Amino acid sequence: MQTNQSAQHQASYKRWTWIIALILALILLWMLLTGRGPSSACCEPLVSTPVNEATIAPSTEITPSAPASDEFSFTATQSDVTSTGDASNAVWLAQADKLKAILSGEDLRAQGDDKKVLLSGIVDSEEIKKQKGADAQAFFGPAITIDNQFVVKASGPPVAASSPPAAVKLYFASGKTSLPDDASTSLAAIIEWLKAHPESTAVLSGYHDSSGDKAFNQKLAKRRAESVEDALEDAGIDDDRIDKRKPESVDGGADLAEARRVEISIE
Repeated sequence: MQTNQSAQHQASYKRWTWIIALILALILLWMLLTGRGPSSACCEPLVSTPVNEATIAPSTEITPSAPASDEFSFTATQSDVTSTGDASNAVWLAQADKLKAILSGEDLRAQGDDKKVLLSGIVDSEEIKKQKGADAQAFFGPAITIDNQFVVKASGPPVAASSPPAAVKLYFASGKTSLPDDASTSLAAIIEWLKAHPESTAVLSGYHDSSGDKAFNQKLAKRRAESVEDALEDAGIDDDRIDKRKPESVDGGADLAEARRVEISIE
């Protein structure tokens, strides 16, 4: 009984195998006949498609940028002025002789561009350096930076004075004890002598005008002398080398401006 069932199963299996194989063969045949087979894509001849030049987008035309204008630069001496580049903004070139005059001296030179100018060379004094720097600034104008690198010529050792400087007068405002603006300049020679001659002494005498209360004015004259004393001490002069000496008459005279003074002398 079991043998018969097994034989039936095998027969059924074979029958369905043939049916499936037949179906697959029919499907494959249909695909080949209709051109839908798997080999149609790989075996078709390649067909080149002509390119229409009119359909190609034209390339963007690149216009070469105009070359940048040459940067301006110059070099000037007392005998010559040369420049390169775009000088359209250097309006001063039309007055180059004035620049030559500023550069008169020992190998003085100016060089730079339309924004900054370097001054170089040797001058005789600090005053000349400052003056030539100011002249150059006025010549080029405020838009140009002046780099003043002039070198002041070294001078020999100062010659010692053979006699003390003359007495100095400092004039004060009415009712004031603060030093006048020119005090440092007026006292410079006195201070220099005192430093070079430690044996010398500064003598201070204060005066006042004839207006107002006399007792108050005498105190005012003393306080003015003390202001000068403070200035000398600040400059390095010892207090014991400063003698505040009251004059016989502190009334400075009829000229009120002349009367309000402190006299400084050397002994």
